[in-house]
Amino acid sequence: MKLALIPLCAALVVGGASAATPAAEKKLSVSSIGAGAMAPLMDAWMRGLAQGQGGFVRGPRWQHVDDAAAIGALMFERADVAPMTRMPLTIELAPYAHQFHGDMMKSPELARVALLNGQPVFLAFNRRPDTPVPLAVDGFVRFALSPAGQALVASQPGFAPLPAGEADAELAKLAGYRAALDPGLPVYRAHAGVHGALSSVGSDGMKSLMDGWLRDFRALQPGVRPGDRWEHLGTLNGFHALMAGETDIAPMGRELWPDEAAAFATLRGGRAPLEIRVARGGFDTQQRTTAQAVFVNAANPIQQLTLAQLAAIFGKSPTITRWGQLGLGGEWADRPITLDVPPHVTPNAMSMQIMVLRGGPWAGSVHEASVADTAKAIAADAGAMGFGGFEDGGPGLKAVPLARDAVSPAVAGTPESAATGQYPLTRYMYIRFDRQPGRPIPAVVKEFLRYVLSRQGQEPVPCSGYYPLTAREVREELAKLN
Repeated sequence: MKLALIPLCAALVVGGASAATPAAEKKLSVSSIGAGAMAPLMDAWMRGLAQGQGGFVRGPRWQHVDDAAAIGALMFERADVAPMTRMPLTIELAPYAHQFHGDMMKSPELARVALLNGQPVFLAFNRRPDTPVPLAVDGFVRFALSPAGQALVASQPGFAPLPAGEADAELAKLAGYRAALDPGLPVYRAHAGVHGALSSVGSDGMKSLMDGWLRDFRALQPGVRPGDRWEHLGTLNGFHALMAGETDIAPMGRELWPDEAAAFATLRGGRAPLEIRVARGGFDTQQRTTAQAVFVNAANPIQQLTLAQLAAIFGKSPTITRWGQLGLGGEWADRPITLDVPPHVTPNAMSMQIMVLRGGPWAGSVHEASVADTAKAIAADAGAMGFGGFEDGGPGLKAVPLARDAVSPAVAGTPESAATGQYPLTRYMYIRFDRQPGRPIPAVVKEFLRYVLSRQGQEPVPCSGYYPLTAREVREELAKLN
């Protein structure tokens, strides 16, 4: 979801809830397109929000004519919220799967906000699963459902507030962990104006981020335009576009695999693509780049593991094969460790091979199966161990807290520990490009990446299913551009 003016996504409290109030100098713009019957109520809510909270302004589009305009306005991101006096029609929602391919936004979220002549009316807004909504949307919807907002409903002819308790149920649609921005992130300040086209081919899961980054970057650098190729259909597409010399940059939602690095080196005189981390992977969002969990059977008493122990379990010629070697006693001491893992060619397995085995081979004793069958196997075998995204867990499985080494504390996987990088097996999103030796990085590429690695560039990341980088990580990536 993109805000019309400022793509902020941070904590907020409206209508009595506790949160940070937006800074006075950062006006949050709310655009709205939809039902004409709700125009007076939308005006009343905007006035009440602006007067009571401050920091909110009406966006450049505030058009309330008919329900038929609502879904198209959301789908093409011309509106932040869309008031509707009816549920969307199936034919209206059908194009969402294509418009937001890779972003998992298959239909908009609808929050009931009032009754009109006894029938519910809604505020519709775009939201990716398991992610927070942008700050302006969060603030407007929360105000509409707050006691103050519902009092304004009661003042409008034909409208009635929601029955007691129903507003709280609708507020739950806004719930979700919201990663904080590191206050040390640098503010983007444009160097001398840059001009030219920037092409990009790559990750479908980063499509909205890339579109938003380019849009906001062009507002500060109007001499930049999208190149002949600006298409985000998949990470592999980006890699092959780099190989073919068909793109300036390739956003990719995972690590570069060894075979890919070798193939690139073959075509490019032995060099590797320059990779820039631009966001941290998420926690447990389906079909996203997420932190890796190590699963055991729910009955297993193991309390923690280190990365070195994992390498000794999953690597070739394993030296840890029984649970007693990990400190378990009694009936567990002699119990063999059974290894159930997703297929080696899946992103989860490749990520674990890179992070835990440092690219080394797997133990010959691992059992490969689909993600679902791996979970079933671990749930059925008390001695089993495996891994996957946290989203792949379920009944009968336990995710084990992990420590980086024997002297570090074990950290349980949570949204907070993943977002901060405290959990050891977090992942990253990348932008890669071919940096030719002896030549400067093209000015458009370098300046775009400076923007992405700024505070402004990291602000929309929490609403994308991913987490923003820390200031330290940003400094490390900026140093690669020198």
